[in-house]
Amino acid sequence: MTEISLKESAALLRNWTIREALPLWATAGFDSATGRFRETLTLKGEPVLEGPTRLITQARQVFSYALAARRGWYPGANTVVESAYAAMVRDYHEPDGKVGWVYSVHGDGRIGDTRRDLYSHAFALLAISSYIRATGRREDLALADRTLAYIDCDMHAPSSGGYLEGLPLTGAPRRQNPHMHLFEALLSLWTTTREHRYLARAGEIFGLFTSRFFRAPGILGEYFDEALQPAAGEKGTIVEPGHHSEWVWLLRWFEHETGRSVQPYVDALYAHAARHGYDEAGLMVDEVQIDGKHRLLSHRTWPMTEALKANVAEAAAGRPGAAAKAAEVATLLHRHFLTAAYPGGWMDRLDIKNAPAAPNMPASTLYHVLCAIDELDRVAEEGQTDAKYSV
Repeated sequence: MTEISLKESAALLRNWTIREALPLWATAGFDSATGRFRETLTLKGEPVLEGPTRLITQARQVFSYALAARRGWYPGANTVVESAYAAMVRDYHEPDGKVGWVYSVHGDGRIGDTRRDLYSHAFALLAISSYIRATGRREDLALADRTLAYIDCDMHAPSSGGYLEGLPLTGAPRRQNPHMHLFEALLSLWTTTREHRYLARAGEIFGLFTSRFFRAPGILGEYFDEALQPAAGEKGTIVEPGHHSEWVWLLRWFEHETGRSVQPYVDALYAHAARHGYDEAGLMVDEVQIDGKHRLLSHRTWPMTEALKANVAEAAAGRPGAAAKAAEVATLLHRHFLTAAYPGGWMDRLDIKNAPAAPNMPASTLYHVLCAIDELDRVAEEGQTDAKYSV
């Protein structure tokens, strides 16, 4: 048995980021002719050229390289960010003459899907905030405010609170997930600008979390009806441990910025994920039921990154055992998902036997991975814990 500290785990993942991931996704994963990121790469690191590219992919990659620019992790990050951000605004913001951001475009720039999707709009806001933070160009706040005004005017659901899934309406269940990422984007805008209107709006989403999404026995629901009541049937019983973990991290961020206590919510979400969210190998499962019974036993990369963020946040908050758990999750993330793939990529899904099950490498996963590594690296640098994990 050897012991790995949080600091050593951070160095391991930071080196992977700098030496492998950022160079790969800025070359094979980026089309310099259009300024757009590729939607996916094959498991051999080659671009997948068929099919449209989504707004969410562009926005998440802008976030990732803006983070790399701020951290000094990739020499060409600023150039990539400038090109990709300009292309994102050019190709996705009102290209059909209507307000809002389209869902996807084809390789030649033609609109692929005109849908206005709340989830995608949340990430457009995160990309704008990240771009401003990396470049200092606060004039782009006008675009963020225009986007928020559209969400308020066209996507608000006044009878139930919160926002619609998207336009046009499809009749699909409403989800907490787009609201969670809108919460993240608003916190990011506040952090970037220190303009209180963004923090106030984040507080409104926090209110929605406490009144609608979080429910007894201390779990986070995923699917809801039009009135934001738990969806009927099995949909209403689904819990995702990855989202429990993601909310733990976001709630700690909100607490830090506002001074409002989130402890009861964090304790409940963290405990449920810790008790029911992992398999025997220590990998987070995709879905469980309210009672903790495992429902979907596969494993994706992103829940592991969110488990890492949650435990890093809880280690910083002084939770016993969280630092060692963070080191464990970081080690398993690297071993099972990152080193099992093409250098700089990831095996995005494992089956119930923890064997590779992904047909390609989606670019959108980099957002999750880099955000987790940034949080791990920051806390490790601050020396907030030296707890070790035995491997």
